[in-house]
Amino acid sequence: MTHPYAEFEEFIAGLARTILQPPISLTVGSGLRNHVVGASGIRHQIDVSFEDTRTAPPKLVLIECKHLNQPIKLAHVKVLKATLDDVAARVGATFQVHGMLVSRKGAQAGAMRYAGHYTIALQHINSAAEYDFAYDKWRVVGRSGASAAVGQAVAEGYALRTCTACGKQFRVIDASNACSFCGQTH
Repeated sequence: MTHPYAEFEEFIAGLARTILQPPISLTVGSGLRNHVVGASGIRHQIDVSFEDTRTAPPKLVLIECKHLNQPIKLAHVKVLKATLDDVAARVGATFQVHGMLVSRKGAQAGAMRYAGHYTIALQHINSAAEYDFAYDKWRVVGRSGASAAVGQAVAEGYALRTCTACGKQFRVIDASNACSFCGQTH
């Protein structure tokens, strides 16, 4: 039997895979066997991680998923910050190390303030039916609801990208990644 926290982690890993599909080629790691070693020699278990090689130096993004029935506390953010510092001390200038906490119930005010100060992204994803997951200039959005016309449940999921030419967000429809507003290809 799969635990709800493991399902939540795999859902977030799936969103990361969706948002980072070609032209970005990278591997998304997740689960209990996903580890990153810090300068301390400690192998940190990371719920979801990936390398974004589009930047120089590349980004190593570490995501902690909190399947809790309460908002993220300051202590959760401090633990991730310590992990980020340990990993950054090991990789040096080879990678930029970024952190993200994803929860079902949001975050307390102190956690938000601390995360903001250290540029740790906080994201609230309540369920697989309603989500808005963002990384860099990309978003994956899912909405579900009832269709009054047919009386059935409907679901929709799509990726959004911010156009570098006009600054508007457009839906990614196919592999061309062309902005529907100005036509710029990304």
